[in-house]
Amino acid sequence: MHKITSVIKVLFRQTAKKYPVFFVLKTVRMLVVAAMPFISLFISPLIVDEIVGDRDVNRLITLAALLIGLEVIFQLLNDLCTNYVNRYSTRIERYFDILIGRHVMELDFQLTEDKEALEQIEKARTGMSWYSGGVDGISDQFFQFVGNVIKAAGFITILAMYAPILLVVMVVYSCVNALFMYKCNKVGIEAFAKLSKVNRLFSYFGWAIVEPRYGKDIRLYDAVGMMLDSWKENTRKSNSHWKWQGDTNFPFMLASEYLSLGRSIFAYFYVALLAIRKIISVGTFAQLIAAESGLDYAIGGIVQNVTELIKRCNYAYEYVVFMDYPGALTKGTRPIEKKQHEIEFRHVSFAYPKTERKVLDDVNIKIAPGEHLSIVGLNGAGKTTFIKLLCRLYDPTEGEILVDGVDIREYDYDQYMEQFAPVFQDFKLFAFSVKENIAFTDDTADITALTDRVGLHDFVTGLDKGADTNIFKFFDEEGVEPSGGEQQKIAIARALCKDAPVVILDEPTAALDPIAEYEIYKQFNSLVGGKSAFYISHRLSSCQFCDRIAVFSDGHIAEYGTHAELEKIEGGIYAEMFEAQAKYYKD
Repeated sequence: MHKITSVIKVLFRQTAKKYPVFFVLKTVRMLVVAAMPFISLFISPLIVDEIVGDRDVNRLITLAALLIGLEVIFQLLNDLCTNYVNRYSTRIERYFDILIGRHVMELDFQLTEDKEALEQIEKARTGMSWYSGGVDGISDQFFQFVGNVIKAAGFITILAMYAPILLVVMVVYSCVNALFMYKCNKVGIEAFAKLSKVNRLFSYFGWAIVEPRYGKDIRLYDAVGMMLDSWKENTRKSNSHWKWQGDTNFPFMLASEYLSLGRSIFAYFYVALLAIRKIISVGTFAQLIAAESGLDYAIGGIVQNVTELIKRCNYAYEYVVFMDYPGALTKGTRPIEKKQHEIEFRHVSFAYPKTERKVLDDVNIKIAPGEHLSIVGLNGAGKTTFIKLLCRLYDPTEGEILVDGVDIREYDYDQYMEQFAPVFQDFKLFAFSVKENIAFTDDTADITALTDRVGLHDFVTGLDKGADTNIFKFFDEEGVEPSGGEQQKIAIARALCKDAPVVILDEPTAALDPIAEYEIYKQFNSLVGGKSAFYISHRLSSCQFCDRIAVFSDGHIAEYGTHAELEKIEGGIYAEMFEAQAKYYKD
């Protein structure tokens, strides 16, 4: 019951706030549909009695015209409401897609790499789509339930007046049939819980791997067979789930059909006996048969509405859970200014969630305002993790990170994120224009100076629409496909456009040719200026542009100092790495 009330409260409130007319239309349609059976139920018996009685032609014509006219009017009202409801239902579906997408983007980054959180996202998406039917599907069941209750009350009144025994039989039948429907509903909910992981895999094998970015590897390594086999195996698992659900439900559905047949036989026999004994008229006989049938559909509808409402709300409840998904990070309220900061890692250790291996172990370092720090080390030494902790994508397992002497967990999270402009090694560009990829939310930004500074002048001026040209051809046939180096320069321009006090460059020249790399190095100080900068690179020649160098090894800072100081340490990690690279270039 908690899930039903939570879903209805959350979904209906959000929908009513955005599209209030939707529920007005549904209410009107519900009243119209609830009233429609009673037009025939009350007028048809009068027509039958007139036919077997006085046979007054004028009265028959009047009753027939009244019956047809009211049914036409009510059907037109129903169709009109349905037409507008369908228009709103599409908008509402898209609205909730946006709400889910926005919340996914607002989740703590740590959760985007968490298996349970990813499965909850999938449950929320599927739970709000064809499993529950979304707001439209759930509200349909809710309003149909109310309408069926109204209809059942009317039918019960008629049966209670003329055939109370039949009413008792109908109640017993409905209770037994409700048990069968409950069993089927329980099976459906259990099947949904099993399908969330299968559906996520199906989505990956079915759609993600056919994206263009996988095209080269699939073709060059002849991976088609493996991909299709994986898709087929996952499809087999999905089908087995559906088969299990169908096979488990079949006995209950079959029993329900036989029970309905027995009820119908008894109803016709009992009401016919009343008519034969002239306890009721022929018109009332027709009315009772229609009322019995109508009550069967109404009670069956109520049972179905309740079971469907329970089932659909159980599915949609995953959306409620997701929208209230607990954050992974503690969020403070302390304000922080956009200015130069002193940054300190104090006894910081970190292991990724649900693992025990420490990626960082007792890291201690202090970076002065405006200092340029180069971070080097072998792969897996903890360099990028160090940056993730600084940017609060994760929080330390042990120790604390201080900015201006304050634990970063005390700062307002959004304000704290404004302090950093990172270019990660795995940065992403989006299928928007060049300008939008650099400036994002600032439509008035002049990015010409930025693109010139990072060496994109010729690239941008060579485009037909300049900086307004879309990147990639996903949605625009005239879109441009930048090279790896050009994409990296756009990412660097994006970081500069943010104008944050701290710039982070994680392998910023990995995709650049030596000449372009030299130009970036030559302009490093002008690009970063007096801002604090963290520079991760495997090319140690870049370290000479920085004030200090931190050499990471096995999760801790093994060496720390200037290039000149570290180069002189005999047998030192940095000295050996630098010599190896220098020798390669000399040779």
